[in-house]
Amino acid sequence: MPGKSTPLKTTYHHGDLPQQAHQLALETLREHGDSAISLRALAKQIGVSAPALYRHFIDRESLLAEVAVTGFESLRERLLAVDQSSPRLALVDIGLVYVSFAQEEPNLYRLMFGGRVLPRGVHPRLDMAGKNAFQVLEDTIARAQQVGYVKPIPLSLMTAAAWSMVHGLAQLTIDGHLPSAKAEPHLAEGVVTLLLDGSLANNEQQHKDTSS
Repeated sequence: MPGKSTPLKTTYHHGDLPQQAHQLALETLREHGDSAISLRALAKQIGVSAPALYRHFIDRESLLAEVAVTGFESLRERLLAVDQSSPRLALVDIGLVYVSFAQEEPNLYRLMFGGRVLPRGVHPRLDMAGKNAFQVLEDTIARAQQVGYVKPIPLSLMTAAAWSMVHGLAQLTIDGHLPSAKAEPHLAEGVVTLLLDGSLANNEQQHKDTSS
């Protein structure tokens, strides 16, 4: 998770104005949601003219897209940090990390996946950032599938099903329809394990029983 936000400077140089606007937009998003963000308001808070900010962001949506890109990059870093030595555990942990990210950054998550403000196909950098994060999930499922922990159905279909499952859980949790991980720590793990093919686990258990 990002640490404490860096205080905004009272003066700026040409090169760091976009970063100041980006940071302030992220802080505003976290506290109030994307509807509270406008370029004119941000410019006023930073202490520059609106045209100065418009030279870096052509409109409000272009700034929001960059904020969402940051979100996907952060999510991807967390997913890549999952230990892949055990394909089964990696698949479970990938789902837990995904849901945890949504719970810790609910407004950023809504912006990233809502599609209401930032529809696909309009911001190429955002589309690529989302694809890169999605790829980590697909690669993890592929490894689990190769050793039999996931049913042998087309990888793209299995990945879509897995993503739908963890996304649905994340969305229901941050919208208050399901308890958070702190309130019900085993809920997310229980949902994610539904992705696994139980036949391999059963075979392993039977082997243990016969060998004992």
